[in-house]
Amino acid sequence: MLRVSALFALAVAATPALAAAQLKGIEVRPSADRIDVVVKASEPLTFQSWARPAPPVLVVDLLEAAAEPATLSQSALKGAATLTGITVSRHDARGAPLSRLSLSLSRNVDYDVSARGSEVTISLFPTGKKEVAFADKKPVQLAMSTDRGTRSDAPGMVVEGSLGRATADIDVAQAASGPLKMSYIGFRNTANSSVVFARLNAEAKFTVRKEGDSLVVLEIQNATIPLRNNKNHLDATFFDSPVKMITPSEIEDATPSIRITIEMKQAAPYEAVLQGREIVVTFKK
Repeated sequence: MLRVSALFALAVAATPALAAAQLKGIEVRPSADRIDVVVKASEPLTFQSWARPAPPVLVVDLLEAAAEPATLSQSALKGAATLTGITVSRHDARGAPLSRLSLSLSRNVDYDVSARGSEVTISLFPTGKKEVAFADKKPVQLAMSTDRGTRSDAPGMVVEGSLGRATADIDVAQAASGPLKMSYIGFRNTANSSVVFARLNAEAKFTVRKEGDSLVVLEIQNATIPLRNNKNHLDATFFDSPVKMITPSEIEDATPSIRITIEMKQAAPYEAVLQGREIVVTFKK
């Protein structure tokens, strides 16, 4: 397997804003059936991803992450067919740094974005891939042509995309004793629904309830959040979604529990189900 080690002089931004993660580099790993683009940082990252089909570009925003602008051209990506270039650009969002990776493609392909520890992996599947667990399914590609995949009647609102935080290294066997542990929290938005999902190391008991007109609260019994980064909120404000903000927290008691507060822009019907080790709350549009 050829590796294009583009720890490609991603110069670390000088004195980044408060608590910003710093991008250390990018490694491109092409193989027979996929291309993995691995982004390395100084600490766990929060990402959001979206795509546009014409011209084909996959965009991954790394929130509160700082890097100097850089470009990896097609000539440096030998063996990574379909991927024609990578551009890193720096933006500021609400006073915090944001690093944007734009992956230029020769054609539209299946893709998936995941995080583990201080790395985010962007996987491209030029020949297609099998759908497995819920969290591995790709967001539907955008039937849009604008830079952020926006609705023409709602400027700035992204229709298709996802938000996620790093996966904690948790052994499923640990579920046999003590409280359960949440290893991942994420959000996916499509034209028809918005989904909030939490992954644990075993099946969990949970409740979901409305609090007033603007809050939906998911409580997971006998569970904790081992990764500090997963206690930070996920901001879904700019998605075309009834969901505005997702805030996980731990409730310390004789038996610990996790409370995930979902702030709504508007009321929407929802359902919550257990899919293996994932609790999935789906809001219909």
